[in-house]
Amino acid sequence: MTSIGKWNAPVGTTIFTTGLDALTGTTPATSSAINNDTDLYLYADLELVLGALSPTAGATINLYLVQALDGSNYPAPSAADLRLSSTLFGWDFTWYSCRDSAENFCSWASHPPSKFKIILDNQAGVNLAGSGNTLKMSQYNLNLNGS
Repeated sequence: MTSIGKWNAPVGTTIFTTGLDALTGTTPATSSAINNDTDLYLYADLELVLGALSPTAGATINLYLVQALDGSNYPAPSAADLRLSSTLFGWDFTWYSCRDSAENFCSWASHPPSKFKIILDNQAGVNLAGSGNTLKMSQYNLNLNGS
């Protein structure tokens, strides 16, 4: 009998809420630990919603992923080192001017089968809105015993 691979239903979680409010471009925000040791999700969809944003030209909001290879110790790069790193870089969101709430989406983001944190680095050239900012993640994988 042949097995059929099917997607499992995604499991969603909020990574950042108030931790992004009025975030400047000088100090990135670091999430709490996300444990992928047990469920071993392969992919995630990331949704970044901002209260409002009027960025400078070519503005991005970058997400970096740092993992605890030993299960408890995470790299803690400075903001300058983080921006120079190509090994920690995960995903970027390019923004255009929006006076009202803005939403951006990144799909099929792969991530490690371990504990990790997400670092959000505001490089929009302006502070994020004082409220209404969230980063959500829906993780999913394949069920190879589907029918």
